[in-house]
Amino acid sequence: MRFLYLTAIVNLFYANVLAQGYTSGFIMDEDENGIPHVQVIELGENNVSYSNDMGAFLLKYFEEDARVLFVHPDYDTLQLQINSSTDRIIFLQPKVGNNNYHLGFHAGFLDFSTKNKNKNLENMPYFLGESDVNRQLQMLPGIEQGTEGYSNLFVRGGDVDQNMMLYNGTPIYNYNHLFGISSTFHNKSIKNTKIYRGLSPAKYGGRVSSYIDLESEKNSSYSGLDGEFEMTPLNAGIYISNINKGKGFFTLAARRSWIDLMVPLESRQNSLNANIYDIQLNFGKTLHSNDKIEFNFMNTRDFYFISLQSDDSLPSSNDTRVVGFTQKWSNLLASIKYKQKLNYSLNAEHQLYISSYKAKSIFKEEIFDPNITTIPTTQLELTNGIQDLGVQSNWTFIKNNAHSIQFGLQSSFRFFQPGKKIYRSQGYPTIADINTITGNTKSVFSNELSLYGEDHWRLNDKTYFDLGLRQVYYTHDGYHKLAFEPRIHGTFLLQHRDALKVGYNRHNQFLTQLNLGRTGSPDNIWVPSTSLVKPTQLDIFELSYERKLGKIYAGSFNLYSKRMTNLVGVSNLSDASNPELDWQSSVVFGTGRSYGAEWLIQKSDGDITGWLSYAYSRSFRTFSDLYDQEYLFSFDRPHMLKLYVNYTNPRSDWNFGFNYLLGSGQLFTLPIGKFRDINGNTQLEYNTLNNYRSNVYQRFDVSVIRLKNTYGLEQEWRFYLYNALGNINPLSVAAVFDSANFSKLVVDRAYLAFVPGVAYIVKF
Repeated sequence: MRFLYLTAIVNLFYANVLAQGYTSGFIMDEDENGIPHVQVIELGENNVSYSNDMGAFLLKYFEEDARVLFVHPDYDTLQLQINSSTDRIIFLQPKVGNNNYHLGFHAGFLDFSTKNKNKNLENMPYFLGESDVNRQLQMLPGIEQGTEGYSNLFVRGGDVDQNMMLYNGTPIYNYNHLFGISSTFHNKSIKNTKIYRGLSPAKYGGRVSSYIDLESEKNSSYSGLDGEFEMTPLNAGIYISNINKGKGFFTLAARRSWIDLMVPLESRQNSLNANIYDIQLNFGKTLHSNDKIEFNFMNTRDFYFISLQSDDSLPSSNDTRVVGFTQKWSNLLASIKYKQKLNYSLNAEHQLYISSYKAKSIFKEEIFDPNITTIPTTQLELTNGIQDLGVQSNWTFIKNNAHSIQFGLQSSFRFFQPGKKIYRSQGYPTIADINTITGNTKSVFSNELSLYGEDHWRLNDKTYFDLGLRQVYYTHDGYHKLAFEPRIHGTFLLQHRDALKVGYNRHNQFLTQLNLGRTGSPDNIWVPSTSLVKPTQLDIFELSYERKLGKIYAGSFNLYSKRMTNLVGVSNLSDASNPELDWQSSVVFGTGRSYGAEWLIQKSDGDITGWLSYAYSRSFRTFSDLYDQEYLFSFDRPHMLKLYVNYTNPRSDWNFGFNYLLGSGQLFTLPIGKFRDINGNTQLEYNTLNNYRSNVYQRFDVSVIRLKNTYGLEQEWRFYLYNALGNINPLSVAAVFDSANFSKLVVDRAYLAFVPGVAYIVKF
């Protein structure tokens, strides 16, 4: 036994100390996509390294001029004689019948660049013609839209606030325009979308449902300036990109609604106005030291105003009353990121960001009376929001050919504004002016400090593990919480171009959003975990099987089980939304569980691409203060079949795409009857929450794209039709009782059908 220990120590010393050289870089295919699991072998030595999920590799070798083999079963073997170097780019030639589906990453991970390749997602049918990254995600298995027609995301039985959406590494706290109908992102501002639907690397933390990482364009296969102008029924937008390959980038994406500009200025100022805008600006540069610096900025706003005028009903009065309501909300994101390559085995990325979300509602009444010199005015202003100041330092250390270690420190300083009310009354002849501020006059502070480490351990050419631990220290108003989050994941490459993956994660969430109305509404408020409202905790197990099918198909099958504790619900909407009351007195606590199976087959090559998926999933909640038994979660959908097909041929003047969805209907809570109490008042009778499921959900959306080139200018007309078959998929459900029969229930539905959309695009 001692001899074995001694042998292991000598081998470790030999591999890490006596190595004479190294080479590192990326292994790519002809489209400049990283190739994972390539064996990098030093000839004549028992010395092997492997490329990671992004195609990056590092080989420590012993001979001064080593001969190195690059071996992958789907690519031609390449032999090179190399010297010590960094950032080497190695291109491999695919074999006949090669399938470039990516077998790497965690179970449950999907993106639109490597795992679910689709370069023509702009051809997907979109609601009202607005290209929307959220609606792309809604077509993936395990991700649902919630309410019909909306752009929200419910991932594997989780709620909307349990998703962390990152734009170039910065969290955004309200990613909806139009109360949830459209997302805040210009489609062209997103180069790739990644989503971890449960399991995730230790680098990600702070949510219990999913992590959605949106990346803007930072590099391309060529250098140059390009862009496009787009107009839809809602917005006009522009995108400009200037990429200097390997040296720097500049991108600008901006949209603004245009219909309000057609309304006379006087009307916009005095009676009716509504407009939205968003802008994303990104700039990056490679420095002389080969370090990289990057700036990102994003600003969005929704603004809605309506004013009503009425004359006083008394004959002796000449009063004119004007009542106005204004609602607006906005996001402001800014970040700076600095990337360092300190030596051949140590890289670092440092980031400082700010993310601010603010919502405001204003009720205002003015009285115009010719007998009064002043204008009596009453105004009520309600404000809520959150501000997040974050700093991160993330490191990657390649210890040797078998171990790559990621570690880092992350801190998030959050300032919550659960609600502030300002009441003003001035100009009344017989009443003194009033100016009062109630609620949270100062922001509520919390801090989340995280330290993480994860070892990517390559056991051999068929097996590797990701073993991680994330430790979080949380503080708020004297409340302290230390949370440990183990992250364990194993990948086993099998014999038939397939892989088996299994993992377990724990996640903690130290903030929640109180849903005071419809999901995506700006009235919903963000609140911190407190000594009373404990952080939400999730445990998830997942098993995945992935396989390449022939040359252009791939399939995956996932099983998962989730358990959640310390979920937060609202028991009294009016009290929770009243800034003068403590929101903690209006919440209840519960648990949740969900499980499911997801199947996905995709085609990523050729003129016709797309995917077909089926998900069986169940999601339950238990809130003893609301109902004494376990009940179905509001957006539980046991069965859901999704088909997306896209035809794109650059030689054709016409392209098209369509979505088809078939599955379980949405849940609603309806009374089962009504009765009169002893005082003669009508009372509704319920048996449980979410007790009514609408009919089978079915929807067919279609898009037709007309391509045209005039005087060297590429133009596109895009025509969309949402719910083209006119299926009755309820937007809302109301209970109406037949007056002739006191207990007979009639269900009244509102639904969306035959909703057209159009977009005009000019590329330059």
